Amino acid sequence: MPITINKGILGKEYPPYAVTVERGKIKEFARAIGDLNPFYLDDSVGRASPWGDVIAPPTFAISFRDEVADSSALLRDLGVDISRVLHGEQEFEIFRQLTPGQTYLCRTKVLDVYEKTGRSGPVAFVVRETAVTDRTNEIVATMRHVTVVRL
Repeated sequence: MPITINKGILGKEYPPYAVTVERGKIKEFARAIGDLNPFYLDDSVGRASPWGDVIAPPTFAISFRDEVADSSALLRDLGVDISRVLHGEQEFEIFRQLTPGQTYLCRTKVLDVYEKTGRSGPVAFVVRETAVTDRTNEIVATMRHVTVVRL
């Protein structure tokens, strides 16, 4: 039997959270995704680069988490359980490179909630965007997440 989701979360903003980028985490992430680019891994190459330090791979921001946040808040807000949720899509827009030692503020907002019917039945799509800003409140990167909910 199909369920409904709470479309009232459209426009909802979640509490902002800070993330400090660690040098070791950049290198660990680069190795985990199999990208051995020296700009991510070699401190001497980083120092000689235009950025003056190693930089994070473009998808590194996916690792940003709010360690004290309620990780099931979105599911509760939607009124669904995890068994109905799929990761649909992820998109990154990088305005400036993420570098170690910097602290960034992440703000997530629900941009869209819509439904479609596919071969396996009705599904909802929840589009969220996380803006990543530096200490001067300039946008460094944005992440767009699409969560798919089987209805």
